[in-house]
Amino acid sequence: MVRFPAYSRVAFAVLLAAALVSGNAHTAEDRYGSADTAAVCSTDSITGKQVCYPRIFNATNEFQEVRPGQDLPPGLHVQIDMSQGKKMAKLMAPEAGQELALVGNTEQAVLRPAESRSRQRVFGHKAEGFRAQLSVVSDLASESTVAGHARSGDLQRTLIEMEELVHDPRYAAELIYDGQATAALLRLGDPQGGKPAPWSPGVRQMASVVLGTAVQNNPELQARLYGAGAMNVLLTTLAHEVDARAMSKHIFALSALVRGHNDALKVFGGGEGLKSLRSLNSDQMDGDRRTRDSLEVRVVRLVEDVLNPELHPDFADSAAAVAGSFAANAEVWCRELDARLSQALVSEEPEAAQALYERPTAYAHALGLLCSQYPDNCMLSQSLQRLARDKIARLIDSEDVAASYRQALANILN
Repeated sequence: MVRFPAYSRVAFAVLLAAALVSGNAHTAEDRYGSADTAAVCSTDSITGKQVCYPRIFNATNEFQEVRPGQDLPPGLHVQIDMSQGKKMAKLMAPEAGQELALVGNTEQAVLRPAESRSRQRVFGHKAEGFRAQLSVVSDLASESTVAGHARSGDLQRTLIEMEELVHDPRYAAELIYDGQATAALLRLGDPQGGKPAPWSPGVRQMASVVLGTAVQNNPELQARLYGAGAMNVLLTTLAHEVDARAMSKHIFALSALVRGHNDALKVFGGGEGLKSLRSLNSDQMDGDRRTRDSLEVRVVRLVEDVLNPELHPDFADSAAAVAGSFAANAEVWCRELDARLSQALVSEEPEAAQALYERPTAYAHALGLLCSQYPDNCMLSQSLQRLARDKIARLIDSEDVAASYRQALANILN
């Protein structure tokens, strides 16, 4: 069992206090697989390589370069270095009162919208009002007493507010660089991390959603959380979880941690990560059929991400080496998906078509990818090919919800 350091009341409480300034952001885990604007990328003019960074500029008290495509929050001191052609920005000093100033060979613009001061006052009032609750919330997270569990609903609501806040890279960085706070979230997510009993499934799932939201598409924060051992902790959590919806959120946190992160992909794809996913049986978990199906689809999508060499940062430089390093696991998962899809084709239940097609469509799509990327390691069984042809012949052409299912089956036969 992985052990975490004791919670820091101040560290965790400050983090939770920030949640009061939340807006109406969407839940990041619901956007799995879609385009995300938390980060932007540009091509380095010297190396020619793609570089990614937070979409919203994270200002400090020192001038920093504003990268192409970054959005500037209001209330910053902006300076354009005419000699280098770079835009620089920092937090504005309280005494700065000018609206626009030109200094030497640099053009400087001070952005001081009146609403910025108003927002700062609102934030200050909300944070001050929340400080009275900090000790209570911190005790709930750290002591895991029976009384604390009785108020898990309050903690869950706080985590929901925090998830909305960490869409902002500044708060995401504050969270991930706070080792005590990340350890607290990892412990809250683990069914065996709460004593004398597990935290509620709602608390467990939101703890993982917060972590996943904070690091997704942010290489710096991915590296920080991975370096802190979060991947091993999340894999341990997978072994303990029994709730399908909470498990789905743990998978989201893992996917956000490893997607696009070279070291994490290598370790996860070549070691215990894919083995843990194979041993996961969604049908034995607590939850309704649709929730278990959604979990199964999320697992398969993570397998696709890990085993798709084109998604690896090193692919452009060494495609053959990347593909070769995952060939053995690709072969194992090819057989696994072959068996799962075959089982789905012979044991279909009389349910609504959309729910009926969700799992086998995901299986077929993943098989198609593995067959195309690893042709020497992934070959379909004769029985699956026969079942797929029979199913395609029986699908009703006019049934729109079957279109992607039919296409996925056709792709694996081509």
